[in-house]
Amino acid sequence: MEISTKLFNQKAVKQFSKMNEDIQNLQNRVATGKNILRASDDPVAAVNLSVAKEQRALVERFEKNAISARQTLDLTDSALQQAINVVTRISELAIQAGNDTYGVQDRKAIEAEVDELTNVLVSIANTRDPSGQSIFAGFKTDIDAFKTHLDGTITYQGDAGQRSLQLSENMPVTTSLDGANAFMRVETSEGSLSVFDMLKSAKSAISSAASAHKQATAIGSAMVEFTLPRDPIGWKFSITGSKGTADISANISTGNISTLSTAINAQTSVTGVAASVDANGALQLTENFNGEIKISHVEIDGVDFAEQDVEYFANFTSYDGAGQVVGEIRKLTDMDQIISTSVNNLNSTINHISSQMAFVGAQINKVDAQTQVLSERKMTVDEKISEIGDADLTELVTQLKSLILNRDAAQQAFVKIGQQSLFDYLR
Repeated sequence: MEISTKLFNQKAVKQFSKMNEDIQNLQNRVATGKNILRASDDPVAAVNLSVAKEQRALVERFEKNAISARQTLDLTDSALQQAINVVTRISELAIQAGNDTYGVQDRKAIEAEVDELTNVLVSIANTRDPSGQSIFAGFKTDIDAFKTHLDGTITYQGDAGQRSLQLSENMPVTTSLDGANAFMRVETSEGSLSVFDMLKSAKSAISSAASAHKQATAIGSAMVEFTLPRDPIGWKFSITGSKGTADISANISTGNISTLSTAINAQTSVTGVAASVDANGALQLTENFNGEIKISHVEIDGVDFAEQDVEYFANFTSYDGAGQVVGEIRKLTDMDQIISTSVNNLNSTINHISSQMAFVGAQINKVDAQTQVLSERKMTVDEKISEIGDADLTELVTQLKSLILNRDAAQQAFVKIGQQSLFDYLR
């Protein structure tokens, strides 16, 4: 009888302990609202829940990347728009400087403003994001993208890297432009040029606007006096007479322009213009039919930008039939020295930066579209996590009440049975 009673008590205690453990587990699930507290609660569901949570963490990382990418791209877009505004203003100033009513002081004031605007553009090109990274320096984000040297030249210090962030497992988005492509390789009629070189050229063209001309004309005859280096240098220009136009090219130097005279005379049948070199080394032009002579589109080898101090040029003097000078002497030099050329190059710069903005805009659209996809993907994952991991409180409370009721009834039965003796059973 003693052994049977002990065994009965041990089994009862074990059963009550199990019931209390189940009740505690249900109470914890009700309190947390979670269906799975330990993997042992439902191993298969626990594995699925872990996978779903990993997916949510991955989506959240992509969302953070999208936010970071959007901020950087917005900053880049704003910087490029500011750059366009600066170049547009310089173009407007160059056009103003080409006005004949502007004097020396007016042009000096314009040059000073161009200098300030150039500094502003350098500052824009050295823009950094909120984390201090240079947005136009490629992968060299810890340095300024551009440096202004003591001689005024501006060079690129970054590399050709383009940073990117992942917006999904297989979708990267470019978040930066390298400064070399953005500011150093603008395609113009003169080839690929730097934005900063073109700004410098525009300033020089403004400085010489009063004296440099893109063409000169005379009726009947003209004299052209060249300022040249000792070593031969290539000159090209168009010459027009009563019969037509021809392109002339020759290598000439100080005291030696005979090759140019020969080249012009080789085209006399086309143009009607004949040339000779006088005793002073000047080029004498005569229109055989006493028509108009015009020289235009001058190109000088080695002159790729406008210069502050024009080295090589030609003074064009027009004569009447009596050999008297007509009008003012016109200085002809390379087309790059002419304001209109600088304005055209500045327009090319604006178009180039606009194309860079279009690329940035495409990346922004990509980020916005993927942000929506990520939002929907996260919602789906959250629903899956909720389906697997969230508790059905109504069902749990019902189970809890039932379990507590069963436990209490069992405890009461155990107490009652435990109070009885053998004699109670023998009645």
